[in-house]
Amino acid sequence: MEAESYAMTAAQEKMYLDWSAEQRMTYQEWPIAAQEYYWTLNDTQKNVWWNTLTNDQRVKIVNMVPEQRMAAWQSINSQLSGSATATTTSTTSGSAKINYTSNAMVQPTPGDEGPPPADLPICEPMQQDNCINRGAV
Repeated sequence: MEAESYAMTAAQEKMYLDWSAEQRMTYQEWPIAAQEYYWTLNDTQKNVWWNTLTNDQRVKIVNMVPEQRMAAWQSINSQLSGSATATTTSTTSGSAKINYTSNAMVQPTPGDEGPPPADLPICEPMQQDNCINRGAV
């Protein structure tokens, strides 16, 4: 028995045939509602759909009511653009400027020694960075 799938228009079928074999297989595994919903997305949403979301996330979006879908896409877009209601202040410490934002981001700090080594040593007296607290061992 062959799996059911959404009946595509000629233009949709042409786009579908231009996809990689992996994308076509992934598409065929989606529920029919997800297959149908995919074709309602704009180009930006289609890009995010393929390159950012997992199948589980895709199906969750499809199962939402339209208002929730809109809110989910707004949230996804703001997270991807890094503008999720960010409030920014900045401080200058010595020669380095540190920006404080409400979004998670990595910034260099004055005197930063970089990422810690894979196997952290036990902290020596007065050592606070790149070591394991003696009480945690």
